[in-house]
Amino acid sequence: MKTTLLKYSSLLLLAILMSCQKENKTVSELIIGRWEWVKTIIPYGGQESNPQISGFSKSLEFMRDGNMSEYRNDSLIATSSYKIQTDPSAPNWYVLINSTIIGGYFYIVSDSLIFNDTYVDGPVISYVKRK
Repeated sequence: MKTTLLKYSSLLLLAILMSCQKENKTVSELIIGRWEWVKTIIPYGGQESNPQISGFSKSLEFMRDGNMSEYRNDSLIATSSYKIQTDPSAPNWYVLINSTIIGGYFYIVSDSLIFNDTYVDGPVISYVKRK
């Protein structure tokens, strides 16, 4: 009984420590990697697009050096630099600037990257992180 309690306590402590490490990552660290396009929704008019409807896949790859790449059907189509700014009026929202590929307000939830320009009747573009 005591051994089982010790094992569960150790696992619980390990889980807590690991979750704290994830929370300490900055958005600049979280965005690094390749993100696969899932869907785009244009709220004004209710239009939706995704790889199945459009007939092609898209992805974005963010590098640590401040450069990013855009792929269509896994072929490189564009590269650009980027910068991330925080939005002091909206916690957990960020702005991607200086990019010729994509820009605007975004947030990251778990393994999803969501660009959201609905405040100007713009699209909501969702990506999921490639593992």
